[in-house]
Amino acid sequence: MQTVSPILRERKLALSIFASGLVLLISFAAGVSVWPCPFLHITGIPCPGCGLTRATYFLLRGDFRDAMKFHAFAPVVVIGLVVVGIAGVLPENARQRWVKNIERFEGRFAIGIILIVGFMGYWVGRLVFMNADFVHLIRG
Repeated sequence: MQTVSPILRERKLALSIFASGLVLLISFAAGVSVWPCPFLHITGIPCPGCGLTRATYFLLRGDFRDAMKFHAFAPVVVIGLVVVGIAGVLPENARQRWVKNIERFEGRFAIGIILIVGFMGYWVGRLVFMNADFVHLIRG
């Protein structure tokens, strides 16, 4: 299952995703809430990604403990942003090689399936085993 390589093939899409991630992180660092979670506000339940922006911000600041407190997938987000950012700025020939390498990696390790199952499993685990703490953490 190819999940990342189709995004990387489209330079504008890769750059848009990278830029959006940077805007969210910079906005959070500046104390501006750009995109409150609609799922949380409608259902009262944190979505699978709730806490990822904060976790990624703390991870990039070197605060691993707070990053993991908010979301364990922050390292995956950082790696993803780097991979997408590289695909957005590389010259065309190098970008094509980059995409092929990512495609091979995805195919060999079924990384898309592993990440989706892991991400959803992590979310369910947080809801089942830490629901009150999880909701309190996300809402602040």
